[in-house]
Parts: sequence; C-alpha cells; structure tokens
Amino acid sequence: MTPKKSFRVIGFPFVLQWLNKTHIALWLIALALTLPSFKQPIQYSKCGQLNDPLANYTSLSATTPKWGCPQLNAGEKFTQHAAYSVSYNHKHMQANWVAYELTLSHTLGIAERESRFSIDPIIKPHTARTEDYTKSGFDRGHLAPAADMKYSSQAMLESFYTSNISPQRPGLNRGIWKQLEEKIRTWAPSNRPLFIVTGPVLKDSLTQFIGTYNRVSVPKRFYKVLLDTAKPMRAIGFVFDNQGSQLPLTHFAMSIDAVEKITGLNFFPSLEKSNQSAQAIAVESTLNTQRWNWN
Repeated sequence: MTPKKSFRVIGFPFVLQWLNKTHIALWLIALALTLPSFKQPIQYSKCGQLNDPLANYTSLSATTPKWGCPQLNAGEKFTQHAAYSVSYNHKHMQANWVAYELTLSHTLGIAERESRFSIDPIIKPHTARTEDYTKSGFDRGHLAPAADMKYSSQAMLESFYTSNISPQRPGLNRGIWKQLEEKIRTWAPSNRPLFIVTGPVLKDSLTQFIGTYNRVSVPKRFYKVLLDTAKPMRAIGFVFDNQGSQLPLTHFAMSIDAVEKITGLNFFPSLEKSNQSAQAIAVESTLNTQRWNWN
C-alpha cells in the first residue's frame, strides 16, 4: 500500500510573524533611502549666510550672489526654509517679509497643492494658527504663492505654513494680487533666478486685528519687489492697498527705492555692496515698465 503523503500546515501565527518581519524590513529600506534627502530649515541672525549645504532647494551655482535677502534690523532673525526665507514678526503675527527665488522650471513642476495650512514648525515661540483666520472675513493670503512651489512637495508644504500668509481681503487676494502672481510667473527666466521679496507693510499704523488664539494685525497695504540679474539688470516694485482694484498692474508699479520708503526695508543690500553697485543704485532708483512684458 502506498503510504499517504503528509502535508505540513503552516500555522496562522507563523504567517503573521513572517509578514511582520517583511513589513519592518521594507520600512527600514524606505527610511534609509529617505533620510539623506531631508533638509532641515535653519535660523540665521546674519543675512547672507545661506551657504549651508542644507539651506535650500534653489540650486544656484556657488558663484551666484545671494541677493534676495533684505537687510536685517537689530535683533532680527530670519528662518531659511527649503523654499523661502522668512522674517517673522511676533507683534503682528505674520512675516515682515518672505524672500525666494523663481525660475521657469519652478513653475512647471507637478507637486500637488496642499489642502490645509499649518503652523510653522521652526519659528518659535509659534506662528499664527489657521483658525485665527476662520470666519474673519479675510483670506489666508499667500505671500510666496503656492503656484511658484510646484517643483517640490516640500516647497509646496512650506508655502502653506502660516508664516507665509497674511490677512488679505478677498478682493485683493483673488483679484489683482493673484493677477500679479500670474504675471510674475510669465517673467520667470529659464537660465537664472528672479529674486522676489514680498510681504505686508507693517510700518503703517495698524488698528484692525483678527484671531481666535492670536492677535493678528490686518495690514493696510502689501508689496512685492523683483530683481532680475539679466544684463542689464532690471527691477520693479508694487504696492497695493488691502482691497480689490480694477486698475491695471502698471498703475501700482514703482521703483525699488519707492517701495523701500513705504516699507522701511532695504531689499538688496548685498547687491549694493557688490562690484555692480553703480548699476544697482541705478536700477533700484528708476522704474522702467517697458522692460517687462505686460501682454
């Protein structure tokens, strides 16, 4: 008689143990591949010290000056995220300024837009909360727009930190402010960065506030300044009231010097000290709208 074949039945607990070990191994491999790509934001007390290897994603060549950082006031610090630098004002619970670089490739990425805002995890003691804007009648207005951060999921995430928003009336945020953001993306060069500084005018006497958990000042005006290091250089600034407008963008255009008088900021001090200082003085003091394409 042919002996019956015996089959070993693998117990269910053994299967679970095997799956658990496999899962842990795969998780460790994924973690090992991911760790080298983490980029930690850095806080600086001196403007221009952006040569840390973990400083940003913008991948400028080592010979390109870091001209995008405004001059810091006494005791002022700024935080360098992967996508932008920010000087945060805890008195007004929003940024003094946000500075970043834009190229054509930044606007052509595929990173998906975030669905929610969050506090900035680096700035201490804390930034405003998204709930401070809820039912306030004001939009969470991006300073560095999310559409400029499509090149990286990390950059997109950071653009939704509350250090990058200010209370903007819907007419401004969804109107002419958005029009300017869209226009700037058409100006982004493919072979060099466009330096952009943007923020609220906190020099004004601010008497309106919102906030459930923090007192967030409502700015009366907002600004953007742009510097293109083309040869010859070109620069332009804009200041808007915190309200909608049907006027063309050119109506709000002004020289960098004019924006500096309104904001009390010195936007490109490194440029002024460079070997191109004479050209820098000229480009900051004059407005030439014809050097920008408005079509």
